[in-house]
Amino acid sequence: MELRDYLNVIRARKWVIIQAVVIVTITALAVSFLQAPVYEGQAKVLISEKDTGAALLGNVISEFSSQPERGLQTQVQLMQLRPLAENTIRKLGLKEAPEDLLKRITISAVGQTNIVTVTAKAADARMASMIANTMAEEFVAWSKQYKRESIKAAADEVDQRLEQSKQELLELGRKISSQGKSDELSAELAIATGSYTTLAGKLEELRIQEQLEVGSGRLVSSAVVTEEPVEPSPMRNGALGLAVGLVFGLGMAFLYEYLDNTIKSSEEAEKVFGAPVLGLIPAEKFEKDEKRRLTLVSHAGSAAAEAYRVLRNSLDFINFEHNIKTLLITSAAPAEGKSTVAANFAAALAVAGKKVVLLSCDFRRPTTQQFFKVSTMIGLSDVLTGANTLKSALQRAAEVPNLMILTSGKLPPNPSELLGSEKMHALIKELEQWADWVIIDTPPLLAVADGAAVARWVDGVLMVTKGGQSTRDAGKKATEMLGQIGARVIGTVVWGLESSSGAGGYGYYYGKGYKGYYYYADYYNSVPADGRSAKRGSAAAATPSAQTQQQVYIPPTSPGRKIAETVGKVLTGVLAALAVIVIIVLVVYFLDQALGWGLLQALVSPLGL
Repeated sequence: MELRDYLNVIRARKWVIIQAVVIVTITALAVSFLQAPVYEGQAKVLISEKDTGAALLGNVISEFSSQPERGLQTQVQLMQLRPLAENTIRKLGLKEAPEDLLKRITISAVGQTNIVTVTAKAADARMASMIANTMAEEFVAWSKQYKRESIKAAADEVDQRLEQSKQELLELGRKISSQGKSDELSAELAIATGSYTTLAGKLEELRIQEQLEVGSGRLVSSAVVTEEPVEPSPMRNGALGLAVGLVFGLGMAFLYEYLDNTIKSSEEAEKVFGAPVLGLIPAEKFEKDEKRRLTLVSHAGSAAAEAYRVLRNSLDFINFEHNIKTLLITSAAPAEGKSTVAANFAAALAVAGKKVVLLSCDFRRPTTQQFFKVSTMIGLSDVLTGANTLKSALQRAAEVPNLMILTSGKLPPNPSELLGSEKMHALIKELEQWADWVIIDTPPLLAVADGAAVARWVDGVLMVTKGGQSTRDAGKKATEMLGQIGARVIGTVVWGLESSSGAGGYGYYYGKGYKGYYYYADYYNSVPADGRSAKRGSAAAATPSAQTQQQVYIPPTSPGRKIAETVGKVLTGVLAALAVIVIIVLVVYFLDQALGWGLLQALVSPLGL
């Protein structure tokens, strides 16, 4: 897909996207206003870089020097120990598990510093600050105790060695008393006395350091009571809801597009049917008692009438060698406008001075009599069975000169066999000798076999698809069916497009039942009524391929489209309900805040919010 295709999908599904954005945003705002306020307290602890327990006699050894970030993160993890949370719960008299308390506490290092923040959240501003301060103080106290225990362990080891040195001095004293003073004993006594003195000094210094040790952490900034809640944040939640709704809406739009099995562009129509799009017929507004109309006669100046003239001119480009005289007009599925196109196209050819025969092969649901004032008593079935001659069955159309009509007649017991017989072939050949064009209207190809039976006797097939209903699968099956019998599809007509105003010579066309669009170069007023020439540079003067390059339509009503429309209706209903609820909640909320009723607090308190 090109960028234009993505933009087309977004434009076609804009209401799905808008609904998703509005619903998610309103939901986020509603939750924000209904959510109980959450306050935050923040205390800061400075982490020391020396390990006093590992330092002897004032020799400071930095524990962070090699990997400072690792050492700092170790302290951060130590501040989240369960015993610290238990002590905090005990001191503040909280009634919750340590795990639950730790979920409301966030401990993190500040940038490239040795400062760690302890952030606590609570429904009460004072309690939030107390929790943060208590957790920080408990860490400082635990760190101090841990460091002092390290120093005490070193002091105890020195004390043991001092006791051993003392025993050695006593033993040397006893030897000197019994043996007398000698140089050797004097040297040993001097060494033992020095060791004892050194160990005694070290022990004294360790005892002093133990009393002076303050631990790895120091509370440098206590949490203060902040009356402004950090949650909920309507602006932040609304912006987040807007972003999430937009992503969700775009996802739904492209999902619907993927599920949609309808033909979405002229290029797709040409690919499915293997033939160019020759005509684009807009929908018409009928009167109350009017089901079908011969537009070329009753509304000769309408856009639909001009579209049939454009179809006639487009077919002239295809038939430049005049090798097409019999043209079968049909569709893949019922109710796609093939009879309307057949009647009006035959009239357009006749108005242009061509001798035309409109042959109705639709025995099951004949509609020719609804377009022309003709009788259905005698028709094609009577001619094929030999009950009447062709000359007696042909009727002249009073509304259009040069147009002869052969209705379907009575429903035979074997319509498919009758239409596929050599008698039908001979009848078509006989009509070709008199007429310039023989236009044949048949039932839909996928509904019954009648259309395929007669398609083998014609020079070309014109497929009619309805904007908003035709699917790719139906089109492919119909094309395969025609290919199996050797019929040639020479073009496609898109019928039943609802128009709206456009600008710059372009208009938008919408298939019934679908809020999509149809991008259509406006041919109207570029083709004269007689169809014999066109204005230079107009769309009618261009080749069919040049015309179709400007056409993009998106017809719906596949199973995927129906799902999309159903979901859209549900979303619309949900949106309406949410809108009403949100309006009521907002009004009550602002009144409650302004007048101090306390209604919302009374409602949410039993829920523990």
